Amino acid sequence: MLKRALLENAFLVCLSLALTAPRGHATETSAAVTSSKVPAHEITELSFKNFYKMPIGPRGLEPTPQLIKLSDHRVRVTGYMVREEEPSKGMFMLAPQPVSLAEVADGPADDLPGATLFVYMPSSDRDQVMPYLAGRWELAGVLELGPKEEPNGRISYTRLRLDESVKAASKGVSSAK
Repeated sequence: MLKRALLENAFLVCLSLALTAPRGHATETSAAVTSSKVPAHEITELSFKNFYKMPIGPRGLEPTPQLIKLSDHRVRVTGYMVREEEPSKGMFMLAPQPVSLAEVADGPADDLPGATLFVYMPSSDRDQVMPYLAGRWELAGVLELGPKEEPNGRISYTRLRLDESVKAASKGVSSAK
């Protein structure tokens, strides 16, 4: 359901951007997933730079007070879907920059940033593998914090649970080069 809508919308947006983008400009597709039930004023913007205190100290990654305060609240995060060799059903990872993982060759020795968000699809899509879609994503859902072993064997600290009734839309972002 969600997967098909995202792919159809992404294709239409890419096509329209290719037809309307001025020459000499690059285009990037951005997928937005937001809840139709939650008013925009009840969702707090959260940036990856606000996940952990910087610089990293002797205790390792420490969550910021803002991140802790937003636990169990609705947030909106913008990032890039992590490209995985072996994606898990019902979830994917969102990172602050584009990342590709070669789990078979590298195992846990990869370039996955510390500030990575594990995104859980609605229960209606929990048995689906979300296909990789390049570009910037804007996602909204409930933020969960705390250590947890994920289906892909990784340990997460930050998770985003998308609402049961999500509507997917894609929008284009032009960037001059």
